[in-house]
Amino acid sequence: MGYPGRNDPCTCGCKQKYKHCCGRLSQNRSERKQWADSSGTLREKNLALLSAAVDIFDLNRPWDTIKRRMCGAQVREFYEFVARLWPPSTDLLALLPEPGSNLRALYLGEYAPELIVRNVCRFGLYADEIILINPFENPNRIAEQHNPLVHPDEWIEDTLRMLFQLLAMTPWVDKGFVTFVPNPCDFDRSLFVETLRSAEQRLKANPITRKDVDESIFRQHVFQKFLSCPPDYIERTYREMDPSATDEQVSELIKYVEAERLSNPFLTGETMDKMPAQYMASRTGANLETGLYLCQATGAFPYTNVRYRWNEILGARDRFDSTSETWTPLTKAFQALDFKFLDHVSPKFAYTMREEERLGGFRAYLRKVWNTVEGSPEPSQAERLARDFKDELTQSYQQAKKEWADIDLDLLKWFGGGSVVAGAAAAAETAFSDGKLSLELPAAGFVLNSVVQLIQAQIKRRNFRKTVPMSAFIDLEKQSQVP
Repeated sequence: MGYPGRNDPCTCGCKQKYKHCCGRLSQNRSERKQWADSSGTLREKNLALLSAAVDIFDLNRPWDTIKRRMCGAQVREFYEFVARLWPPSTDLLALLPEPGSNLRALYLGEYAPELIVRNVCRFGLYADEIILINPFENPNRIAEQHNPLVHPDEWIEDTLRMLFQLLAMTPWVDKGFVTFVPNPCDFDRSLFVETLRSAEQRLKANPITRKDVDESIFRQHVFQKFLSCPPDYIERTYREMDPSATDEQVSELIKYVEAERLSNPFLTGETMDKMPAQYMASRTGANLETGLYLCQATGAFPYTNVRYRWNEILGARDRFDSTSETWTPLTKAFQALDFKFLDHVSPKFAYTMREEERLGGFRAYLRKVWNTVEGSPEPSQAERLARDFKDELTQSYQQAKKEWADIDLDLLKWFGGGSVVAGAAAAAETAFSDGKLSLELPAAGFVLNSVVQLIQAQIKRRNFRKTVPMSAFIDLEKQSQVP
């Protein structure tokens, strides 16, 4: 049997021409393998992942075209690359960045792409580097019945969602402002077992509540799946709920659902009856144990916008430390202030602001605080430093407010296409969110005994920090009037 012609239907059954699907995928396959095999550092692996995604899914096209043409052959090709890029033998500890003076933050929260992008935009101006857990599953550790290499058609929508995040983060990764790190448990079975056991014990005392679930994005994702229901199911369900519904009302609902489905960036546009069942993963990046392990390995501090995760982090403070209140004057000073965060903005705009070193003065202040507390100063010295940093905060905060005014003007020009025009102000008004940037600085740091034991077993291979001395919480619910 000969090879199909360029304009023949693709042999994978995706309803596309061969030249647009498997024919194109085969062209650079050997080159992509070389990208994976020659990537010897974490940064090189990050850049290789970006290049492979662009090459396989042709990410230079409009997003509507990307999602409409995504098929199982592309998904399989991509996850073959991921498996080759991150083999089971990977020595992740040797690849992780060493602790240093950089203000490096690890995001612990919901890893839905729309939330990840917003949280990088929110905190990107307040940190030198943000570490994100790699969102793509590693096929090397997935059972065959669920593996994207074996059932790629069932991973199309999940892959689409993760690609959306990857595409938005591309310039951030290129510049080194964002670094994707695989979950270390992917390569260390004993680490996976021990962190899971510790998390299970911890969750028995502080279980996830119904309120925690309701506040998550999971409910929204379930609603999005409703948009993929076929018209006859929507009609039948609507009439069961409202027997008096008219044909016109049913028709309007079906039209509305179809329009929402086609415009949703995370849905292919097909209804459920015309595609295989799809995996719907709910990701949280890393549990607290793995998060603290990574923070101590890389010299990072955790930050989150999820109250449940924040309470978990606070639970890792040493409650028996007699010097735990040393930094209270500084933490209370932070809690009394309102901060601005880029929220409903294009990640390109947020990246531009970061590239132009906006809020560089306030980052320098936070970096100074971080490097000081990371040095574990003596209690008597720490008390004096806390007072000095509190006084310095006032000046740094006022300077940051002036910079935010300039950012506000730049945002007006961004919406106005380079100049301030009518309507731009209304659009820019929703682009910012005010809230709290709460810092916690327990004198003994954040630490879990289970993590300490895991680190002790590998201390000869890595310069781990003894504790995690700082954490941050973005709270957009609480605001106060700042004169």
